[in-house]
Amino acid sequence: MIVVIPSCRSINTQYLKSLIEYGARFIVIDDSEGSIKINHPQFEVYNWSDRKRLLGRNEIAIPRKNGACRDLGFYIAWKQGETDEIIVAIDDDCVIESKDFGKQVESKLSQGVRRTAHGKGQHINIFDLYRNVDSTKLFPRGFPYSARVSYEPWRFDDKVSGQVHFNLGLWREVFDINAIDKIRLDQTIFPDAELIHENVVIPQGKLISVCSGNMQFRRELIPAVYQLPMNIEVMPNWAIDRYGDIWAGFILKTLMDIRGDQMSVGAPMVRHLREEPYQNNIVKEHLGHMVNEEFIELLLQSSSQIRPGSYLDMMRHLREELSRNAVNSSLILRAYLQHLDTSLVAWLEALGS
Repeated sequence: MIVVIPSCRSINTQYLKSLIEYGARFIVIDDSEGSIKINHPQFEVYNWSDRKRLLGRNEIAIPRKNGACRDLGFYIAWKQGETDEIIVAIDDDCVIESKDFGKQVESKLSQGVRRTAHGKGQHINIFDLYRNVDSTKLFPRGFPYSARVSYEPWRFDDKVSGQVHFNLGLWREVFDINAIDKIRLDQTIFPDAELIHENVVIPQGKLISVCSGNMQFRRELIPAVYQLPMNIEVMPNWAIDRYGDIWAGFILKTLMDIRGDQMSVGAPMVRHLREEPYQNNIVKEHLGHMVNEEFIELLLQSSSQIRPGSYLDMMRHLREELSRNAVNSSLILRAYLQHLDTSLVAWLEALGS
């Protein structure tokens, strides 16, 4: 098991105690010139100079100064991991409280019978899985605003069998929601949050907001787990930001559906400690909100021509289709997609070399 942690601050190994005891290997992506030092045999730290050394001309695939820097960890796991290795992505402000977290991850990424969701629309509010949370008012970051109109919580009383290839773990304490929503909500922190169902499978053709702070998957998915570069200026003083993991999740789920692979959401949970100042994030998320639904439409259009294959091959085909269809996008999204195309070319070349 390989655990990837991005950070621009520090790593508290006490947060990770159960995974250390489990015997996991840790790849820490230091999003700086080299400020993080960890003296532990299970930890490796990679900084900006390491990125240049490992990727060369393709380092443009991995941005600096945002959470997408974790892509370097995914790249290393792709090159060094075993064929069926389990990859765990977790943020540096998340505490693993479950003593059997590693075993839970193994169990979730296995063959079995699980509950599945059903309801109206294309988008599932992952907060439907929580007890005592009003999911008609509280929505995760990146959930399209038009999908909130007359939203009815989904039910989880059907069952499906199969192997899960990707699992989104959920959180207690600080929930991941749009910054602007925090102005209108009475509660955004749920320290004692519990789940109604331990895990549910997301049906074919349905999408969820995938926050990269706690997710687990098999190594073969790494090409499609690519976290999109963010903080990309598309007009003077305005950038697209804080949608890198959300749009990456939409891409991943779409390609998983083409392959017939299962995505689940639920346990194992972590405790998310840090709440960022929402005033800054309101500005960062603004343009993403404006083009979020357009991006989804473009993705669905572009993926319609893709046939099942390896995730590397499907991502190559998707990049071609996105590039071809981008000319019909709005000026704001088109400016972003031009940058994304350059990054995707480098990412796929790095993985395929």
